[in-house]
Amino acid sequence: MSTGHHARERDTTLRGRIVIGLIVLALLLAALFVWRARTSPAADGCASPPTATVVSAPDLAPALTATVAAMRAEGWCAAITVEARQSSEVFADLATGAGQGSGDLWVPDSDVWLDQLAADGVRPQVLIPSLASTPVVLAGGPSAKAPESWSAALAAASLVLRDPQQEAASALALAAPRAEQETSGVSSEEISARLVPVAQRYGARSDSEPTPIEELLASVTTTTKVLVPVTEQAYLAARPGNRRLVAVVPDTGTLTLTYPLVALDPAAQENRAVQALLDYLGRPQGSAALADHGFRAAGGAPLDGIGVGEVEVLTRPEPAEMAADLRMWDVLTVPSSILAVIDASGSMDFRVPGAGTRMELATSAAATALETFPDQARVGLWLFSIDQGGPGIDHRELVPLRRLDDEVEGSTQREVLAPWLVEALDLTNGGTGLYDTALAAYRSAQESYDPAYFNAVVLLTDGANEDPGSIELDKLLATLRAERDPERPVRIIAIGISEDADMDALTQIAEATGGSAYAALDPRDILDVISKALLAR
Repeated sequence: MSTGHHARERDTTLRGRIVIGLIVLALLLAALFVWRARTSPAADGCASPPTATVVSAPDLAPALTATVAAMRAEGWCAAITVEARQSSEVFADLATGAGQGSGDLWVPDSDVWLDQLAADGVRPQVLIPSLASTPVVLAGGPSAKAPESWSAALAAASLVLRDPQQEAASALALAAPRAEQETSGVSSEEISARLVPVAQRYGARSDSEPTPIEELLASVTTTTKVLVPVTEQAYLAARPGNRRLVAVVPDTGTLTLTYPLVALDPAAQENRAVQALLDYLGRPQGSAALADHGFRAAGGAPLDGIGVGEVEVLTRPEPAEMAADLRMWDVLTVPSSILAVIDASGSMDFRVPGAGTRMELATSAAATALETFPDQARVGLWLFSIDQGGPGIDHRELVPLRRLDDEVEGSTQREVLAPWLVEALDLTNGGTGLYDTALAAYRSAQESYDPAYFNAVVLLTDGANEDPGSIELDKLLATLRAERDPERPVRIIAIGISEDADMDALTQIAEATGGSAYAALDPRDILDVISKALLAR
């Protein structure tokens, strides 16, 4: 039987439990109130939700828009607008100081843009180094095979590089050959030489409006031979609409685009909408929203069952190296107007052990170079030796300077040039008439000058001037300097073949016009030297 003492104990215990329960209930209600105040659009705290504008690379913008929609569906209190803009446009605004006030946050498609801004002394605040990532791949038709390296891809005529000044995927494709050098063993000089025809082909297309990447990938067929550097994300976005599309990665690996989150507004971190977005992106739901649009997580782990799988990630070259290649690209995309002037003196018949005559090597290199030039390039061909063009005339014009796609009596200029390179083998004779030819070729190129082109005379010889009746070297140099016109620049690019070439005279002749001279001590290196010469514009 209970005593009064025990009853009081039970009452005290019961009252204590009730008090504790009421406290817990109050805490739960308070937490619910705080949560609803933070997240509910209808709550007093969200009657005027905090706002933010995110300026995003166009490929990531749909994923970020979906992320913001998911936040709102979960009740997060923030009005966030996602604006798609090309990273190159935002970069240009920031570099000139016009980017302030254009938004709160910026998500470019690569931190390459931040490196370029830093080179200009502009260093915006990076809030998250990488929201997402996607590797650069080569997209093509069903027969696409992975090249052994990016250098090999660069050397292949099938590579179609888009503007690396506008698209990060193309910029990284341009940088990849240097990133893989330890594995590929390809020298920096070879990489630069391989860039020449790629840039020239791009220059031939640059006059027309570029085809959007979505349309380009949609147009791939079973017979498509080209390979286009794009992101894995762009490939995955295009694949449902074109099942013939294939993506491959060179054996050496690839570079990866990262998407940093950058503050455009110095006070962005204090913005509650920005804080809410940062919080959500750090949660599994945020990563899932990005993955749904074909983006890998910041660490680059492969997507589940789609894409190119595990890839070797290359280390990006130093910003200065990338900037130098981009500057080189700008120069090389200007089409070439080349008057090729080839020595046809008797010494060009000298044989190179195991490789034919000097003339055979020279014309073979010229034929290979001719194949790499785009249709819009202008090319003409002369031969020279003493009296080659008749008594007292040391040069012979085989083909005048014209565009390679110009029609010439039912053929193209390219088709006209090719057989003359073969015919030239039978036209060697006499001594080297270097000085008169150099002056005549320079004047001819000036007369044919076109401001839309890089105008040059490529003068290729294996000897020294042997014409006793020609202009003297000092007078030739003085004449070239006097006739040089900065408003209509024409450069002589002189290439000396073998140790017999007079490199001292060639250097002086070239420099008098603002050009350069190069030695191909082994005539088998003529093609590489031609490429290097064109790089030194």
